[in-house]
Amino acid sequence: MKKISMIKFLSAATAGVLLMTSCGSSAKAGETHETTEDGLTKVSIVAGTSGGASILSVVPAYGEFDKEYGLDFELQTIDTAADTLAATESGKVEIAGYSSAAPLSYIADGHDLRIIGGLMLNYETIITTPENQDEWKGDITKIIEGKTIGVNRTNSGDIALRGWLVNQGVDLSKVTYKELDSPATVVEAVKKGTVDAGIINGGYYRPAEEQGLVNVRFVKDIIGSDFICCRQLVSPENAENNHDLYVKVEKALIKAYDVYQTDPKKTLELAKNYIVTDPDELNFILYECGDLYLSPDPNIQGIYDYYEGMKASGYIDPNSDVDITKYVDTSIYKEALEDLLKEDPDNEQYKRLQSEFKETAVKA
Repeated sequence: MKKISMIKFLSAATAGVLLMTSCGSSAKAGETHETTEDGLTKVSIVAGTSGGASILSVVPAYGEFDKEYGLDFELQTIDTAADTLAATESGKVEIAGYSSAAPLSYIADGHDLRIIGGLMLNYETIITTPENQDEWKGDITKIIEGKTIGVNRTNSGDIALRGWLVNQGVDLSKVTYKELDSPATVVEAVKKGTVDAGIINGGYYRPAEEQGLVNVRFVKDIIGSDFICCRQLVSPENAENNHDLYVKVEKALIKAYDVYQTDPKKTLELAKNYIVTDPDELNFILYECGDLYLSPDPNIQGIYDYYEGMKASGYIDPNSDVDITKYVDTSIYKEALEDLLKEDPDNEQYKRLQSEFKETAVKA
């Protein structure tokens, strides 16, 4: 049985859904990782216990794909969210998974991290009242000026939409963004009419509808493309010194992607060992809502586009000269995927990932 434990951090922070931490069994760059009696290398993973973002870590842990590569994933839960970006940068946290805005802002402020993989894309929608839904189904570039929008700070859908709106010529100074402390408070603000619409993640699609609101538009459908959410982060030293270990980790996550795409029943059976979300709700999130896409691909093009959108919308310094692509290491994921394709060249899911993978980004 997988070991499950609890880690407590000191301060609240942005949404970390997956952490592989050097606390306990893992090691910082240059140190030797502990092994089990069977000779497996221990990798300690802190994964959120709700929603779909942890699927790519939970499935290999309980499906024992980790053991195929000489690893032993130990899942740990988060008591309180933490500001672990500094710990990741220093190597105290081995691998951290976050929604995109916080780590990209951290890098923009002069810090050094490496993005080596992805976890999920999209998963955001605009909600409003039934009375206002027809208006929001129109051309949003003509609708949004003069409106008040409820959002959460660092919400990936909000940032992706802002960047797209600027590129469409919308003056964001004519839009009022009301930052609230949680998706639940966004839902409440829309209900009360203190905002015209809100942007929420997929975990709140159904609760919003149950409270009489309408999910009118997926952000992905508005902007016409996928946008990044949670990425896998490591320190530069760990990326260099633990390259081979991370290749094995990525192989396990890629195999989990294959199961997620081809075997929903097995995915949900494995997930229920760890994830506390109601099975019906988890099935809806993963397979029915039509928006969420889990992928271990680092998505360097998506990172570049998202970062440029952050600059264009004023979310970070518009004059930032940081080349965000220099903070993305695609070599680990590339090697893992190539190795798996050599082992199973006819695997349709591996071929799909290969078709989606970009080693470099096309810059504007």
